[in-house]
Order: sequence, then structure tokens, then C-alpha cells
Amino acid sequence: MPKKIEPLLFVSLVILLHALLLTWLRQPDQPSKSQEPAPFNVEVTLLGNNNTQPTKTATPSPAKANPIPEAKKTPPVKEKSVDIEEIEKLIQSQSTKQLTRKVNVQPDQQKAQAVSAAMVMPPSGKPSARDNFPISDLHNPSPEYPEMGVFLGYQGDVIIRIRVSAKGDSVGVEILRSSGHKVLDDSAVNALRKWRFRPTKHDNTPMNDSVIITVSYVLYDRNR
Repeated sequence: MPKKIEPLLFVSLVILLHALLLTWLRQPDQPSKSQEPAPFNVEVTLLGNNNTQPTKTATPSPAKANPIPEAKKTPPVKEKSVDIEEIEKLIQSQSTKQLTRKVNVQPDQQKAQAVSAAMVMPPSGKPSARDNFPISDLHNPSPEYPEMGVFLGYQGDVIIRIRVSAKGDSVGVEILRSSGHKVLDDSAVNALRKWRFRPTKHDNTPMNDSVIITVSYVLYDRNR
């Protein structure tokens, strides 16, 4: 009897296994929770849509340094503006003060050459400027008439501005109008660079200022 039961039991186990296998195959695939992908978010930005705009990361603006108050700044000394036409009118109206004059005579040729320097005075409507003005030193040298200029017959007037320091020194020379001949201009500039002045004062304190000098180069015949 035990020998006949074993084959039947074996067949029953096989049938049961087939039935379980078919049942398992018919079930839909369902992934386990451990195999499911992790959820994620998708953000979409529509360009040109006023309701949806890209998010901008606010960048902190750098701290602004406190500006230096203007009152604490020392303003630079402003250069006086020069109206060359007004200067020329003052010269024509002889609103000048003669400072130096040098005349050289050539007896053999009966000719003479003269170099004169004059300070252009402020308009009569500015009496304070006339009363308080850099005064030229009496020992300032007169410009020379260059021999090349005499030989070539050069003449002319050069208008020059001299910057005068609070110590009375000439600290800058600027040609406002040329004589038309470089050799004459250079002679005037070289001389005026050495000039000294009694400086302008404000409340008895010397201050920087400027003066305008006209230098004239003239050749003439003594027989005239």
C-alpha cells in the first residue's frame, strides 16, 4: 500500500504547482513599492505670460559709501575767464599801465627797435580790482628784441597772462594772442617767467591771482 500512494501524491503536487503557476501568470504586473520611482516636480515657465514670470533671485546691492559732503571739500582755485576781445578794446583805449620799455638805436642804419611791456588794467567799472591788483616789481627785466626778428623785420604785439602766486612769483605764463611770430612770442615768455609782483590781498592775506601783460615789438626809422 505505501508504494501505491507515493505516485498519486507526486502527481497531486505537480498539478497543484501548475495551478499556482497559472494563477500567478494571470495576475497583472504590479511593481512593489520599493521599486516605484520617487515622485518629482516639473516647473514650467511660459515666456510672454504676464501672470507667470521667472523667479529672480534677489541680489543684495552693495552698501553705498557715504558721500563726502561738498562743504568739506576744498574747491580748486578757478581760473578767471578771459575775453580777448575785451582785452583788445582796453589796449586800444590805452587802459594800460607802462611797466618797462627798452630802445636800441642803430646809428649806422638810422634805425631803432623798441620793446615795451604794459599791464592791461581792469575796466573802470571795477574800482576794487584796480585798487587791489598784483603790482609789477620795478626791477623786472624788459623782454629783448631778438636779432633774428630785427633782421627779418618782424613786429607785433603779444598778449600774455601771468599767474601770480601768493608769494608774488610768476608761476605760469599763457599766450592769449600771438604776435604772429614765434621768435617774438618766445622772447616775451622767457622774460615774463622771471617777473615778480606784489601779490593781491584779501583781508590782508596774500592770494593767488593773474595779470595780463601786452608786449609790443616795434621797428622804426629815426628820420621819421
